[in-house]
This record gives sequence, structure tokens and C-alpha cells, in this order.
Amino acid sequence: MAGNNVLRWIDGAGWLIFSGGTDSSSEVRALALTRAAADGGVAYIGLDVDDDEEVLEDMSELGAPTGYLVNIVTEDDDTIRKRLIDAAIIVIPDNFALNELRSSLMGAPLEGLKAAFENGAVILIEGAAITLFGGGMIVNSGDVAEGFGWVEDALLLPAITSISQSEVARIALEAQSVKLAVGIGVGSGLALGPTGEVEAWGQKQVTVALAGAQP
Repeated sequence: MAGNNVLRWIDGAGWLIFSGGTDSSSEVRALALTRAAADGGVAYIGLDVDDDEEVLEDMSELGAPTGYLVNIVTEDDDTIRKRLIDAAIIVIPDNFALNELRSSLMGAPLEGLKAAFENGAVILIEGAAITLFGGGMIVNSGDVAEGFGWVEDALLLPAITSISQSEVARIALEAQSVKLAVGIGVGSGLALGPTGEVEAWGQKQVTVALAGAQP
């Protein structure tokens, strides 16, 4: 695991970027593009052929290289892995029901994402999708279930500027179901770099609360 004395995340040569949700400025998306390698396109995770058209258009206006949809429902496993590994930047937008996205990412898509990140790709995860990648995630019942664990022992919360805004996060921290909660406001991003960089982007509304401490 890479990281510092608070945040720890999976090892890789790329950047892992969590957006609390997009606003009209698209600043986090623009900054993500600056971290991407010059060669390689932009892969957009989708569950349907019409997914991500708005995101693709916005990224194109920001100067993104040629983009393509990776349909993680209909494409075969080998194709999914290859198309993700070939990308310089991979975007997981906030377009899907969380449970559907979680089940669709399991297996080849998650393997492809991890391999791409290890090889140096930028992984940009937006809005509600960020909750999947912590050590814990809030499910529909309000309980904390196991997440993908890309950020160790953490609960990742979009559109939150203070952990006190989330009752579930407060309870999870008190019960030590997770070791920390990270709130990321709309228009803000948390960027984790390959040599331990931890950067707040955009509006920089990123809050971290530790278990056992007052949020």
C-alpha cells in the first residue's frame, strides 16, 4: 500500500482521483487530464451504449484525447481488460445505480482498472461511485459493508463538506467499522499520487475524520 501516515491506498504508478461530484467548472476533470500520459486515450466506464455521452463531450471540450466507452456489461472479459489497460485515463462517472455499478465492476473490469493503475493510468472516479473504492461503503440500509479496499480502512463520501453531515459516517467511526471517513465536496477532488502525494483539487473541500476522534 502507498500513502502517508493517514491515508493508505493501493500501489500503482498512476493517479487515483476521487471527485465529490462535478459542477459547471469541471476543474477536477481538467486537472486529471494534466496527470495523464501523452499517449493513450480516455476510457469511459459504461453499462449501456448511450452512457457517458455528456461526460465524453465535457472531457473533449477540456482537451481530452480521443475517448471510447467500455461497456462492462456486454463486452467480453478479455476485451474489457485490454481496453482499460490501453487507456491513459479511465473515468467512472456518477451515472449509475450504485448496486448495479458495484456488481458490474466485479471481476474483469476491476482487474483491468487495477492493472491500468499499476501501469500508470489516471483513474478518475466521480460522485457516488467513489463510495465503492474505500475499505467500507454505505449500503442502502445505511449500514457499512465491505468496499473494494483501494483506500484502506476508509469510508469515502461524495458531496460532503463536513463529516458531521453524515450520520452513518459518525456511527461507523464511533463503532470503528472504518478507521477514517473522507468527505469530498461537489467541485472538489482528492488526488492520490504514485509517490505518496495527497492533493486537494478544485474547491478543495476535503475533510478527513479519524475513528476515535471528534469528527
